[in-house]
Amino acid sequence: MENKHSGHRKRMYEKLSGGDKLFDHEILEMLLYGVYRQGNTNGIAHDLLNRFVSIKGVVTADPHELMTVDGVGESAAYFLATLGKCFESFSSVEWLASLKTREDAKKFIKMRFRGKPEEYLELYLLSRGGNVKRVVTFTSEDVNRVVLTAEKIVEIISLVKPYRIIAAHNHLNGSSQPSENDVNFTKELQMICSMNNVELVEHFIYAGDDNIYCFFDDKRFENIKQSYSMDNVIKWIEKSN
Repeated sequence: MENKHSGHRKRMYEKLSGGDKLFDHEILEMLLYGVYRQGNTNGIAHDLLNRFVSIKGVVTADPHELMTVDGVGESAAYFLATLGKCFESFSSVEWLASLKTREDAKKFIKMRFRGKPEEYLELYLLSRGGNVKRVVTFTSEDVNRVVLTAEKIVEIISLVKPYRIIAAHNHLNGSSQPSENDVNFTKELQMICSMNNVELVEHFIYAGDDNIYCFFDDKRFENIKQSYSMDNVIKWIEKSN
């Protein structure tokens, strides 16, 4: 195994020295060679980019949040965070995914869900300006269902502190129409967002590039946002008393 990884690293260094174009995951993979003297860092690099969206997102993240990614230990987390501090002195601007419109979001969702072999749920945690601060992905061994607890959502919101959230998941049966579970999840997510002063912008269901359901286009979404808000819950409690 060591010879295999040594050979791969040699090829990557040759690609770097040869001036070949490197993908973000390859750059991050090679950065991690300095921390992981042996073994494969490709999977860790992909997991980091999947969570933090860009190299800039990785190296500017809190070390403790970096350590929540499988395979990232204390040494790697502080190495990446230190590298981020170095980048703060640079004037170069790096692209950030920006989801300012529903069309922006649809393009992003197509890119992320196209060809997925099982059902995934993703939360896009946005800044006030609409930039994607984090992408949090959930799946399970059941190809037709993803289970996500309210406690986990609250933990993510508390850690990242987004201004807005967009939810998206895929259906594998060819229909993008929401199930009863999808509607109930939207209600629960709206309530959690309201409790934490975060705006739930949209919930998309992807069944194909030309088959994406938007909760916003359904009148139920506005009813959900109005009914499942802290203001209404407080009013209901006051009336009950």
